[in-house]
Amino acid sequence: MNTRVSYMYRDASNWKFFGNFFVEGNLKRSDLECYLLDGEWFDPVKIGLPHLLTLPINEDDHCLHELTHIDSVDTIVEPIGKPKLFCSSSELISKFCEMGNVAWQ
Repeated sequence: MNTRVSYMYRDASNWKFFGNFFVEGNLKRSDLECYLLDGEWFDPVKIGLPHLLTLPINEDDHCLHELTHIDSVDTIVEPIGKPKLFCSSSELISKFCEMGNVAWQ
């Protein structure tokens, strides 16, 4: 069993950009929630994931993304050229723990 983690970036004009990645093993939102800023925000770049904003970033934009959904999946479907798995669930928890203890901002 693997886990799909979905996240979203909302820019200064309230445009939304969505993304997801897969981790090996089971993961629940509660495994990460205590490491998120205000229980929902994180900076994906600090843990090795892409920033979802594809437009040029201006002074009104920020680095924080919202963790929107975590669900178990049997099959991983990703576009060609993207890695299927980002890391294991325990590695992801460690990455969030490390950054959450330092600060996301």
